[in-house]
Amino acid sequence: RYAESRGFIGVMYQETRELIQYGLCLSNSYDNNDNEESREWRNELAYRAMILLRTSIAVVEFCSRGLPAWKVPELTGLEQLYLTPNVSWDRHSQRLNNNNDDNGQIDHDNYANSMRVPFRAAYLLRETIVSCEKRLTTPLHITQINAMLGSVDRFLTGFYGMRKFITTPVPFPLIQMTRTILCFYLFTIPLVFLSDTMADNMLERCLSVFMLTYGFMGLELVAIELDDPFGTDDNDFDCLAFANMVFEDSFLIMHDIDGDEWAEKLRCRMRRNDDNDDDSNNNSYQNDTERTNLLNRADMILKEGESFRTDSFAV
Repeated sequence: RYAESRGFIGVMYQETRELIQYGLCLSNSYDNNDNEESREWRNELAYRAMILLRTSIAVVEFCSRGLPAWKVPELTGLEQLYLTPNVSWDRHSQRLNNNNDDNGQIDHDNYANSMRVPFRAAYLLRETIVSCEKRLTTPLHITQINAMLGSVDRFLTGFYGMRKFITTPVPFPLIQMTRTILCFYLFTIPLVFLSDTMADNMLERCLSVFMLTYGFMGLELVAIELDDPFGTDDNDFDCLAFANMVFEDSFLIMHDIDGDEWAEKLRCRMRRNDDNDDDSNNNSYQNDTERTNLLNRADMILKEGESFRTDSFAV
């Protein structure tokens, strides 16, 4: 489980880097794609790819940190509005409302909604990729678009693997029986060394019992640590630190292709705001008109992407 989990999350890091590099380099390879709208497309592509990774990390660490995926501080603007649960999510939900949790247990409603956020972020990213037909002066070739969509698919394969681990714990009866047998073995092993000549080799027998107990209990504790390597413990993966390395690499690529101004825009969108609490999230869109305009823009982007994908792949 430990090695496979590291492999899945490594795929997520790798595909985020590859997608951003691939999209920026291919779109910049055409001389006509150096205008403002093309740079905006590349900036949006990079931002949404990084948001997909950041929200996926929030899902992986939800049980230990308790931060819902739609409340990550890097999420802003149209993407924040689209990925935040609203009335539509509740209307289509098949689950009972379970927000009240006073017993220290997982908030299953937030947990389920957090699971949904990366899939919606992937949808936004795919719509950005296919929108190059209308937003780039010289659109990408269909094979290049398919390659970028394949990168998103491989990212989600890694996320599906991580989701399998965090939603499928080791069966409790197996753990119970294993620890019962271990304790029974450790408490009865000294009886094996009992003999009439035990007094002659007392130190040797005590040392043997100590080493056996230390070894088996040590293996049990190691198994506990390896069972869930994602969280805040000293031995856990620092997923966010590795994700920040991906973000920094993306800023450098953006700087090389579109210059310092657009790299700074991307960095500002991914800024870390530790004071981004519930009140600030609730007050982000106090103006109903602004919220309506953003929702209309989201619907327009999604419809345009869906129309392009239907026309292109029908050919």
